[in-house]
Amino acid sequence: MSPIRPDDRWLFLTPEVEREVPELLAALGQGDLEQERRRIEAMIHSGTLEGWFAYLRDCRRRLEQAGNGERAARLRAVLLEQYLLVPALREDEDNDAPERRRLEELEWTSR
Repeated sequence: MSPIRPDDRWLFLTPEVEREVPELLAALGQGDLEQERRRIEAMIHSGTLEGWFAYLRDCRRRLEQAGNGERAARLRAVLLEQYLLVPALREDEDNDAPERRRLEELEWTSR
């Protein structure tokens, strides 16, 4: 068994996003299914933690354009969960708390 390098710890975040986000974005009219899959796959193979959170912020921006509904609610939940797991990887960065708050606001305003 090979040890996980500290800079690869973020990869434990990817399965749910990899499995659900491309389809959710496509269903919401905010992304191309195959392009999103390729983008995530490339990040998994050669990306960084910083790049991953940049992608999540991009997904949140697209979510805001998508409106409400069951798929939007699921996408919000998946994205928020990523930010709730951040403390397992690193200290909060400047973007983290505002992203968490914005995703929570989107949940409150969609009811």
